[in-house]
Amino acid sequence: MKSKFTKSVISGIASAIPSDSVDLTSLSYLYGTEEVKRIIASTGIEQVRVARDDQCTSDLCLAAAEGLLEKLEVPAETIDGIVFVSQTPDYKMPATSVLLQHRLGLRTTAAVFDINYGCSGFVYGLYQAAMMIEAAGYERVIVCSGDTSTRMVHPNDRSVRMVFGDGGSAALVEKGESLSHFSLRTDGSGAENLIIPAGGSRKPLSVETAIPFESEDGIIRNEETLRMNGMEIMSFALREVPPMIDELLHDTGWRKDEVGTFAFHQANKFMLEYLRKKMKLPLNSVPIAVANVGNTGPASIPMMLSLKHRVLTEANQLQKVICCGFGVGLSWASCSLNLSSTLILDPIEI
Repeated sequence: MKSKFTKSVISGIASAIPSDSVDLTSLSYLYGTEEVKRIIASTGIEQVRVARDDQCTSDLCLAAAEGLLEKLEVPAETIDGIVFVSQTPDYKMPATSVLLQHRLGLRTTAAVFDINYGCSGFVYGLYQAAMMIEAAGYERVIVCSGDTSTRMVHPNDRSVRMVFGDGGSAALVEKGESLSHFSLRTDGSGAENLIIPAGGSRKPLSVETAIPFESEDGIIRNEETLRMNGMEIMSFALREVPPMIDELLHDTGWRKDEVGTFAFHQANKFMLEYLRKKMKLPLNSVPIAVANVGNTGPASIPMMLSLKHRVLTEANQLQKVICCGFGVGLSWASCSLNLSSTLILDPIEI
């Protein structure tokens, strides 16, 4: 699916992170010092942010949204809709976007949606917001994306515990003159490569699903926690992302060397560097910002922009931006944006 929008702009982007964190070297007692060093060197992740027991994804997104609206001096009652993108909602029902409508103080006429997406979710959220503005006549829609991924991970699963962190974000999309192109793709045949097997209607939680087991690769987990086939996800990203980006560049009329920033999903340093080299992109055009937060799922692209915006602004790298998210689903999505006039805040710690 390809789309072009001309009447929506991103006015602001904010991110929020928990104040609590885990330094990965502290896990040496569990996985061994050399293994921890190896993983840190490969992923580029030195610590991950961890939500407190009383913190949900909605709390992080709320903090980001409130901080952003305050800085932009936009009253909450002027927001027409919310798109909440997350795999970790507050409840199975009602939708978390409904709770955010009340907590943010939006009017009851607001239209709100939950989208159960992960790594590609930020781009999907922007797409939904742009459609609401251009097709339905909304003036302002706020996209809240994030996950508390650490709660989906088994504490003994070294393959993912040292990668995923918690975070939330908010992006305000408003009516305005700007050109953006979107490309969205899906392949459910790869769903098993990144999945939590139990907890839904297909396999309800039970005593059996909570029992830990050792997988063929020596990883300890249970059926209620995240299972990732890292090699398959890596292969998928390297196979599918470059041609999608090439197609998007063709649609925009941009050359690779004209793009200031390729804002990729912040999976890990190794994957991003491999993608950059495969696509022959300039070193400084692919920012990496995972060292002190980890992979924050659908919040990772706005999180990277929050962490790197000062450097990118100074280098004039926000006028032509390509965003690309890829992962769970399998799903991948990209868009072209002009963020040169977008207010981007430093991460908010709560």
